[in-house]
Amino acid sequence: MAEGLQTLKNHYELAIIGCGPAGMAAALNAKIRNRDFILLGSEFCSPKLSKAPHIENWLGFPEITGEELRQRFLKHVESKDIQIVPFKVTNIYPGPPYTLVGKEQSFEADAIIIATGVSVGKLFPGEAELLGSGVGYCATCDGPLYKNKNVAIVSYNQEGEDEANFMADFCAKVYYIPYYSDLVKLDPRIEVKKSKVKGIVGTETVKQLDLGEEQLSVDGVFIIRDTLPAEQLVSGLEMEDGAIKVNHKLETSMPGLFAAGDCTGQPFQLIKAAGEGGTAALQAVKYLDGIKLPQS
Repeated sequence: MAEGLQTLKNHYELAIIGCGPAGMAAALNAKIRNRDFILLGSEFCSPKLSKAPHIENWLGFPEITGEELRQRFLKHVESKDIQIVPFKVTNIYPGPPYTLVGKEQSFEADAIIIATGVSVGKLFPGEAELLGSGVGYCATCDGPLYKNKNVAIVSYNQEGEDEANFMADFCAKVYYIPYYSDLVKLDPRIEVKKSKVKGIVGTETVKQLDLGEEQLSVDGVFIIRDTLPAEQLVSGLEMEDGAIKVNHKLETSMPGLFAAGDCTGQPFQLIKAAGEGGTAALQAVKYLDGIKLPQS
């Protein structure tokens, strides 16, 4: 069902980030209205839904399990020839058009719907303050800047192992701090630390990674999460109580940028996420119609 990255175009009308209920509902409405859009997601869409033993408040489907409902969602979008592209956005540069940046590719979109769900945990102390000054979310993107330097990679999934192995080829020292079990394959030059991060230390640039009983002297810290915190994804995005601030049209503080689902705050309900996703797509279509230039 996933589309290869080699098929990415340079420009889309609409980019939808996230393939949970909000993202898939947005994609369906975008497809029905014949828009030029792309749906970005992970290899496994909506793991939280898949773990739900039963769903009681999805209208018309009593006694259905989360995994059964997830499969219905996936089959629905597949029946509409909607492809889910496994592209992880590491940064969005303001627009419009917005520029969505990944590890090795980037493209533009006139409008965006953020439907990334809730990010894992809170930001580490010092993370926001030192972002771009030694803190990053893509080691392979910024790797050449750290030749012969010390770096630490904090990862919530096995994706971080590839990042660490890449950095081991030219960094003086690579520390790896996993927030998951079952390490798969790490270069023997990488030093694994089982401690938890207490904070990232530095004034103008990163100087240390605080692990409580141990202080690592590092020049860079890369944090690999399943979901990037929204406020770190888009510089200047207005937040409220840790969620993306939206109005009743699901518009954010930036023109052409919409948000839907758990990333907009409580209640964290499946039916709310899907409803917001559909609404955000309708509003994005109206926005796109409004910015179209008159035919010459």
